[in-house]
Amino acid sequence: MNIEGLKVVFSGHGRLRSLVRSGDGVRAVDGIDLVVGEHEIVGVVGESGSGKTTLANSLLRLVPVTEGRIVFRGEDITRKRGRQLRRVRRQLQMVFQDPHSSLDPRMRVASLLNEPYVIHDVPTADRYRVADLLSMVELPARVARLYAHELSGGQARRVGIARALALKPALIVADEPTAGLDVSAASAILNLLQSLRDEHGTAYVIITHALNVVGYLADRISVMYLGRL
Repeated sequence: MNIEGLKVVFSGHGRLRSLVRSGDGVRAVDGIDLVVGEHEIVGVVGESGSGKTTLANSLLRLVPVTEGRIVFRGEDITRKRGRQLRRVRRQLQMVFQDPHSSLDPRMRVASLLNEPYVIHDVPTADRYRVADLLSMVELPARVARLYAHELSGGQARRVGIARALALKPALIVADEPTAGLDVSAASAILNLLQSLRDEHGTAYVIITHALNVVGYLADRISVMYLGRL
């Protein structure tokens, strides 16, 4: 993935009032250039409010891009919509910062892991079995019967990772993948991400404020401050 001159500008104030201001609003992401190679782990670190999560969301087009380009495998995806964007998103997945709030509380884990296949109309022959996805993230098969509120923080994080892996993406953006976990659980998640990269060749963008996380995991590290790298 090549990110070229990426800008995301929000109007108004709110939580982003500490960021760089322009006459047109708040520059949450302010002209970023970044390259993520095949099978590479790139860490993006910075203090709270530096624009890291907005950058993460913009890479998957979860927030609108104001200016610049996002080029994925030679294709400019910056303005894609509808079916074209959905096709690209099969290859670009996200692990969200709050694992519990990103999982539908009305669905069992088995349904959560099958949902991406329904959304993207994936043929049965091309799907992982639920038990296999859980095994990839080192969870027992019995977890498939649980609801999100019955999962520990570490288990919920692993389910989020399994859900991201379901579509066999080329790139996963992980926003604070160890936030809220104790040292043991955090270490296990980092080892898991590393082993999944080695086994499946998935590239990662790791968004975090924890230097020890990227120091252990990342091939390259970028520091973000006031919307800039």
